[in-house]
Amino acid sequence: MEVALDVDPTKTAGQGFGSATGQYMDVCLKFDTRTLTGYALRIIRTPKHAKAVDFQLMRYDNGKTTPLGEAVSATCYRTGCHIKVSLHGDKLEASVTTDTPLPQPDDPALLTQVHLSAKVAPSPHGGFCLQHTGSCGESTTMLHHLSIKWE
Repeated sequence: MEVALDVDPTKTAGQGFGSATGQYMDVCLKFDTRTLTGYALRIIRTPKHAKAVDFQLMRYDNGKTTPLGEAVSATCYRTGCHIKVSLHGDKLEASVTTDTPLPQPDDPALLTQVHLSAKVAPSPHGGFCLQHTGSCGESTTMLHHLSIKWE
């Protein structure tokens, strides 16, 4: 299964969400919407950086989330953001890029692109979920294009 999503966060400096209080967006796939079980890419604003967000692969199990690996901080969650999440067999992958020209971040630990992967248990589910917990108004994210492939 593969999900591709193009978004434009209203916040333009890469912070994506209104405040650094753990606001996030999950792009879920191979997801059972009744039991809230499956996998996701989480994009979350934390107090670590004023102009970046964290990206982390997650497992949902009956509504409880567990991180799959370490989060990475990046500046690419801004206008022209392309998100791709896929699960083929036991390999969960996510990539996030942007068409917006990015200056090199002041902090060398910040990435300008994201590529994550984790080995997971195959899932029989085929659903999709998008959850955005951010604020309204100036902290929204415009969804432009969504495509889902399930073979």
